[in-house]
Amino acid sequence: MARRKKTSSFAVLALIPLLLLAAYVSKEVSQYMQKARAAAEDLPKPSQSSPPPLPAAANSGETSEVALKRILDQHLVINAHEHVQGLTTMPTVLQAMDLHGMGKMILVGSSWFTITLNERVGFTRYDENNEELLKIVEKYPGRFVAYPTLDPNDPLKLDKLKSLVQRGAKGVKLYLGHGYTKRDGQYMFHVMAMDDPRMFEIYEYCQKEFIPLCFHMQPFKPGFAQEFISVLNAFPDLKVNCPHYMLSTIKESRLREFLNTFPNLYSDISFGHDDFLRDGLRRISRSPEKFRALFNDYPERFMFGTDLVMTDIPQKSVEWFSVRAQAYYDMLTQAEYNTPFLPNETFRGLQLPPALLENILFKNYERFEQLKPVGTKITRKINWVNMGVPELERQPGQAFPPPPPRRRP
Repeated sequence: MARRKKTSSFAVLALIPLLLLAAYVSKEVSQYMQKARAAAEDLPKPSQSSPPPLPAAANSGETSEVALKRILDQHLVINAHEHVQGLTTMPTVLQAMDLHGMGKMILVGSSWFTITLNERVGFTRYDENNEELLKIVEKYPGRFVAYPTLDPNDPLKLDKLKSLVQRGAKGVKLYLGHGYTKRDGQYMFHVMAMDDPRMFEIYEYCQKEFIPLCFHMQPFKPGFAQEFISVLNAFPDLKVNCPHYMLSTIKESRLREFLNTFPNLYSDISFGHDDFLRDGLRRISRSPEKFRALFNDYPERFMFGTDLVMTDIPQKSVEWFSVRAQAYYDMLTQAEYNTPFLPNETFRGLQLPPALLENILFKNYERFEQLKPVGTKITRKINWVNMGVPELERQPGQAFPPPPPRRRP
């Protein structure tokens, strides 16, 4: 009996080194796996093409910040509104996209004025930019979608559009309704009414082929809202992104009136130029509950976009893009945030729930892209009390001149 106890004690003592060795090995393996995971996370993301993204789904109890990280880690964000100068700009753009989880970007056609902000060049070189967009789509498959632009006065615009679509274009960017006024007091982009019969062939073709329009429209200019409404009533199956909250963040009732009336009308949340981005972030910060209610009431109608107009000038670097993109993300996900874009201010954000965040960041564009409306019925008329602009006496296709400049007192 004593001999058995002694043998048992020796066996236990003999096992101790083995147990210590197993614990050491387990610790080393755990540390190695942690390092391997960290190294994998630090690897550069693919720039030329991305694998199909994993489906994201809002998890119960997930915070806005955690949901954003999940979406960015999977590179699911779709930027539905951006301009680029051309192929030479793309290394910067791709690096910025990878840094901010943007798997896809919609590139809209640009005039040379849009790229340079030099009024003297006007609405020119858009054909060249269209060609650049198609080259980008071809070189980086899966990362970009081309929405070339057209000159409404071009008698060959429909033939040009058909050719562009055959070569890979998926949408159209129109500047009719853009109210930029030149120094001579005339519109630069709004060369005819949006419902001018010369534009009907474009609308008919896009409606028939389910080609989306990015239709910049400033509803507060004389007659612009009526022209736009006329187009949407005449072509009810046309699917349209009217960007920048339809330039109606000040007059929310107008934005709601548009969305309530036209079921195939969407918007994106881009503000564009720094002056507009500054004003937009401040406006949301003053009334986050109003914008949170807007997204809750129309959960499938708003898409993410930046509209930063990326060019080859050194100022528009990866860091420059990043500061502004992060401001958009913080505005959507934080209760309160600061941004180097406006370093001396503190902003209130929307802190949107994960499901709504997913919709805005990528799902709503996917719905918009796949939408094929047929037989849409417009069941209500615009209530002009909600529009914030007067309903003017006009004939179909009639355009009004720009309002006279305000005189300084």
